[in-house]
Amino acid sequence: MRNDALRTTQRRERRASPIGGWLRAALAIGVGAAGVGSSRAEWVVADEGKPAAVIVTPNHPSAVVRYAAQELVYHLEKATGATLPVITESAAKKTTGGRIYLGDTAAARAAGINVKTLAAEVFTLRTADDALIIAGNDSAGDPLENNTSAGTLFGVYEWLQRDVGVRWLWPGELGTFVPKSDRLAVPAVDATVAPSFIQRRVRPGLTFKNEHPALGFTAKAAAAYAKDQTVFLRRNRLGQSTKMTYGHAFTQWWNNYGTEHPDWFQLVDGKRGPEKPGARFSMCVSNPDLQQQIVDQWVAHGGADRKGRLSFVNAVENDILGQCECDECRAWDGPQPADKDKFYLPNFKVYGARFVSDRYARFALAVQQRAAKHNPNAVVISYAYFNYFQAPTSGVKLNPHILIGLCPSAGWYPRMDDEHAWYKAQWQGWHDTGARLFFRPNYFLDGYCMPFIFAHQFADDFQSTVRNGIIATDFDALTGQWSTQGPNLYLLMRLHTAPTANPDALLAEYYSGFGPAAAEVKAYFDYWERYTMDNRPLINDVFADRVAIRWRTWAKAAHRVFPPDCFAPGEALLAKAAAAAAGDAEARARVTFLQDGLEHAKLSARAAALLTTAEPASTPERGQKALEALLAFRRAHEMEWIGNFNHDAWVEDPSWKLSRETKQEPEYYP
Repeated sequence: MRNDALRTTQRRERRASPIGGWLRAALAIGVGAAGVGSSRAEWVVADEGKPAAVIVTPNHPSAVVRYAAQELVYHLEKATGATLPVITESAAKKTTGGRIYLGDTAAARAAGINVKTLAAEVFTLRTADDALIIAGNDSAGDPLENNTSAGTLFGVYEWLQRDVGVRWLWPGELGTFVPKSDRLAVPAVDATVAPSFIQRRVRPGLTFKNEHPALGFTAKAAAAYAKDQTVFLRRNRLGQSTKMTYGHAFTQWWNNYGTEHPDWFQLVDGKRGPEKPGARFSMCVSNPDLQQQIVDQWVAHGGADRKGRLSFVNAVENDILGQCECDECRAWDGPQPADKDKFYLPNFKVYGARFVSDRYARFALAVQQRAAKHNPNAVVISYAYFNYFQAPTSGVKLNPHILIGLCPSAGWYPRMDDEHAWYKAQWQGWHDTGARLFFRPNYFLDGYCMPFIFAHQFADDFQSTVRNGIIATDFDALTGQWSTQGPNLYLLMRLHTAPTANPDALLAEYYSGFGPAAAEVKAYFDYWERYTMDNRPLINDVFADRVAIRWRTWAKAAHRVFPPDCFAPGEALLAKAAAAAAGDAEARARVTFLQDGLEHAKLSARAAALLTTAEPASTPERGQKALEALLAFRRAHEMEWIGNFNHDAWVEDPSWKLSRETKQEPEYYP
């Protein structure tokens, strides 16, 4: 069940200083250690449904280790039918047979593993005699919390993937694929593994709110979904080894400083500050007093005191175009590139706006130089966004103490080929400045609940960033359409732990979860990926014509992108998959999961055609029966996790003409 290509690891030097770790941008490293006693080629964990080993924890295990043991017992029982006992190291002295040691045990230390010298989230897998040692850097705190260093837990997940063949396809029991084995043995291993990126973040999408709660989950289902998804994300090792702090930094600054320091704010049409009361505003980033105030606030919050540790200075502009027209800001701008509007629609707010990337690059550099006077480990975080997304053109040089989050405000998948190349070139251009980069896109908000598959183009984009200096991720956000967009989401998860792996090898893992129907399920998703990629012009035209937003009002146009006749080929392919899986109950249940997702997409597209706000003829009455059928389906299937129905409702709320009935508590409607 192992994939040798995915187990290949790279030897890398590990440095102790925070800047050394910063420059490392580690890629799933494996470091061989000195020999530790004798180690058999393999030994048995379970045989014919009976345990042949025990799980051993320290005498006083941390919460991370206790949870790691729980996860190991659960998956090994699914694999073998055997329930391995969990005992402390003191009790283990009275037992014989194989042992799996978890955490900072005496056995780990005797094998040369000192977890105190491991960086955050790093773990070691090592076999010695009839033992497997999994030990990592574990901090106090909730094991499911992203801020908790869970090295031992991550080591358990790594071993389950490597040597047991476990695959987490989607949240919940059905999405947990564990190959069955009458006899499970532990092969020799000696590897130390670090996270691929210092932050691996996919925003969970659990806070979508709307004024029509009947469209979404019931409260009970929402809570259960949140729990299962949280477990799923942790199994995919999302988290952070370095706590990065950032976000739109200046949203309250006009209220706090506008009267006394209007010169810190944008100058537009001769006026400083917001163009109208309550409007968004950008900053006058060339102003040295603004730069100093940012640093002074960072110092006041202890940033200068974090000697020997990275200290992040938040210089992320507000959620608006860079608009300042003052002479000093404009003097910082680079030449306006000829292709600056080529891949933006004429009705998009960036189209025609002044290109200001160089001023924001110089702004980040100026803040970093001021902060470095207080703490040489200061790292300034800024965004490349809106009209400062495209790479600088003036030749400005930055340094590794500047971290730029690339947040494209367009460029949704599927892209045309020249558009795709252009977006990758912008990343390359920012990389060439010498700054460090992280990926901060909104792309996974796209697609609504439709079978909208762009897996290979996304993988190509992501792996291009890996080749060009990515050190962290922040994807906004997970919409949870597991049954219709599974390949996209599986690659999103797996590329965080196997960033250089062949995407088709990773997708083969996903399809293997469908057992004898793997080939048919692959054909099904291949159909939808071809459909999505072949309809790139249609998608662009429809969203322009409908004045629909890819991340927020997809349901205005869903029926135009996915008309009724496109579903029949998909249904036929799933029928073949169901027939192939007929003799395997688990595989058949997973095919049914896909069938339910496709039916939900059909019902949603049908309701969109009758309720879209883009059609004057739409009324709540015209779409009433279609909506009732959709909501009845959601109530019947809401505990299956075919999709995050709260996200669907969030998209439908501004997209459809809805009656007040849907404002009722969801338990009572329809």
